[in-house]
Amino acid sequence: MKMNPPEHWANFIKAFTKKYKDEIIFDVVRVFRTVEEIQERYDTYEFGEYISEYLPVADDSGGQVAVISKDEGNTKVYLSSYGVLQEKDFEVLDRDLMHWMQRKFPFERKQNAVSEANLERKQNENTILAQKIASFPSILQFLKEPAIIEGLALPENYTSVEHIYYFQDGYHYNSVENKDLTSDAPGKFKSDWIVVASNYFADPFFIDLNEAKDDFPVYFAYHGQGVWEPVKIAESLSTFQEILQEIQNLRFGKEALIQYFDENIDLENPLWKEVYTSIEEEEEEESIETYESIGSEVNLYITDIGPNKMKVIALLKKQFGLSGSEALELSKKPKILFRTGYRKWLEYDAKQLEDLGAIVEFETLD
Repeated sequence: MKMNPPEHWANFIKAFTKKYKDEIIFDVVRVFRTVEEIQERYDTYEFGEYISEYLPVADDSGGQVAVISKDEGNTKVYLSSYGVLQEKDFEVLDRDLMHWMQRKFPFERKQNAVSEANLERKQNENTILAQKIASFPSILQFLKEPAIIEGLALPENYTSVEHIYYFQDGYHYNSVENKDLTSDAPGKFKSDWIVVASNYFADPFFIDLNEAKDDFPVYFAYHGQGVWEPVKIAESLSTFQEILQEIQNLRFGKEALIQYFDENIDLENPLWKEVYTSIEEEEEEESIETYESIGSEVNLYITDIGPNKMKVIALLKKQFGLSGSEALELSKKPKILFRTGYRKWLEYDAKQLEDLGAIVEFETLD
C-alpha cells in the first residue's frame, strides 16, 4: 500500500533533517527520514498484518521501534517492539514528534500519572493567563496577525490567547514528567516569560510580562542548550511584527530580502545573523531555478471544504491564527483564499487540502 504519513510527521521531518545529518544520532537512534524508509520497515516487519493503522518512524538500532498513528488527529509517539507489534502493549513516549526531538529521542518514558486535580489546575492556569494576556492590546494584535515564515528559523507556530498556557509546555513546565520548569535561578526559564511563538526547532520567541510599558521587547533563545540564554531580537512586539511581515512579503525575492536585511537589521545579533546566512545560502541553491521551474505566482483557493469539515476547519484555524468560531465562519465562505505564492511552493498545501477531501483551485496572478 502507498504510504501517506500525517502532516505532523512531514513538519517534523523537515525540522529534523535540517538539524541532524548523521544516520545514527545519540549513539543508537535511527530516525526514518523518507516515506520509502518507513515503507520498507512497514513491509519488512508486517505492520499491515498486526498494527496496520500505525507507522514506524524511528528505532533504537535494536528491537524497539517508535510508531505514530496514521490518524491526523493523534500526534502521540508510541513505543513498541519489532518482535511484538501489538497495540495493547504500546507505551506513550511523548505527546508529539517535535517534543520527542527536544528531549533527544528517549526510548523510555517516566510514568507520571496526571491526576484530575492536576488537569483542573492546568485549566485554571490557562484561564488566568489568558485573562491577563487579553488586557494587553499589543499582544492580541501580534497573535491576531501571525506571519508564518518557513525555513528561516523564524516563527512558524503561534499560540492563541485561548490556549496560551498549554503553549508554554516545554518552557514553563514539562507535561510528560509533570514538572515545573520555571525558576529565578540563572539559566532557568522565568515565570514571567511568555512564549508567543516558536520555530520548527521549538526555539521560543517570548516576552516578559514586566515590560508592558516598553511594548514588550521580544526575546529568542535556543532550545535544548541546557540553559536559557535570551537574546533581544526586537525592541517591541509591534516592531517584531513589522519585521516579520516585511520578510514574509519579500520571502521569495532574495535580492530584495538581502537588501532589506542590509539596511534594516542588526546582523551582529546571533538570530538575525543566522537568518541572513540561511537566506544567502538559499539564494545560491535557488538561483539555478528558472521561472518555469517554480511556476507563476498564484492564489490558492478552497472552493469546497469537502466531507472532512472539522479537519479543514482545524487547518484554517492553524493557518490564519483564528479561534474555533472564526475558523468555522470562514469555512462557510464559497471561496477561501488559503495562500498566495509561487505555484511550486503551494503544491504541497494543495495536496494536503485535497487529501482532506477539499476542492481547490489555483488562480494565476498578472
